[in-house]
Amino acid sequence: MIRGLTTIMLFWVLGESLHFLTGLAVSGNVLGMLLLFAWLLFRQRIDLELEQASSALIAQLSLLLLPGGVGLFFLGERMSGQWLPLLTAVIVGSLLSTFICLVLMKALVARKESR
Repeated sequence: MIRGLTTIMLFWVLGESLHFLTGLAVSGNVLGMLLLFAWLLFRQRIDLELEQASSALIAQLSLLLLPGGVGLFFLGERMSGQWLPLLTAVIVGSLLSTFICLVLMKALVARKESR
């Protein structure tokens, strides 16, 4: 599992470095995730250690996202006129990401069954 966490951290650092060096409008976290995704597509397999580490992180995802959500409550006065756009963005983003995950999962299951 340590090797899997190291792999995840390595791609995070690569993404942050790419963001810093290029000044892209995409955050280093997202760039690192895209690099990891491209690497996994290239290899066509996932190591057991990486699978275990990512599963452990996904199980704790609510704890990783909680500080950002709590931070919104401390911006109450600044956010007073922004609740409707914020709520709309959260709902639309959640529905869109759920839909994309469902379509992707259906395609991947169909692809695996055809093999």
